[in-house]
Amino acid sequence: MIKFITLFFILISNVQAYTFNNNFESSFKSHNVNVSVDELTTCANAGMTVYELRDYIGPAIDKFWNRVPTSNLRLKDGGFSPANTNINTGRLCAPTDTTCITDAGATVIAPVTDIVIACNTLADNFANSSNVLAVTIPNNFSGKSIKGAIIVINNTPGSAFADLNTQDKIGVIAHEIGHAIGLGHTDDTAALMYYKIVDQRKALGSDDIRGVSYLYPMQVDGFGLLGGCATVQNKDGTPGPKLPFWQMGASLALMILLFELVKLLKRSKARSAT
Repeated sequence: MIKFITLFFILISNVQAYTFNNNFESSFKSHNVNVSVDELTTCANAGMTVYELRDYIGPAIDKFWNRVPTSNLRLKDGGFSPANTNINTGRLCAPTDTTCITDAGATVIAPVTDIVIACNTLADNFANSSNVLAVTIPNNFSGKSIKGAIIVINNTPGSAFADLNTQDKIGVIAHEIGHAIGLGHTDDTAALMYYKIVDQRKALGSDDIRGVSYLYPMQVDGFGLLGGCATVQNKDGTPGPKLPFWQMGASLALMILLFELVKLLKRSKARSAT
């Protein structure tokens, strides 16, 4: 019941600090998204091997984004992905950033599918600063849906990423995955998507949970009693606007309460039978 009460108050809260990684609230169309490491990337200046980077994916998704009960997003560890053009040394440009694309010319990193992580040595990607730990840009779209996003970790000489301990490296990668799935920064210090690094970040904050639940809402129908509570549909069957969070929270809370009541009834019957 404590989990039920906590979740209920998180979801009905009207506080909203989260932002989006673009101006049209884009997200992956599929709720199953692979996160992989480019098979030919190298990360010497970032203070790790490519195999260590590969091992960070699991904790970055399973300890953070895959633990949100009100979101249907399920990130998967994709291991190593095939090599992508210019990903180690090229310029990372948004597909609508014509200035970046023109200036970079043939060195623009090619679009990807799902989420790909690599280490990159081009200082321009990091505002020529060793203190910028990583940069993420969704660089492949279909309409307003994200098809692919690239995370580049600062692999320039003197990169501050190399000075982080393992837990903080995982936290940074989880933060960048947040950008890849469509979230921007927040000024909520308790959130993973806070714009500054926080040492030993081990879980999402309530603001992160609200943000990912907005972009990837869990479809809840309360065993047919609630009539579809995460989204509404238009007459032609296309998805309609997302419902307000208090409605999503109230619906999910009711479903959990019903579940708890069923368990209590079963326990009561079991005691009566003994």
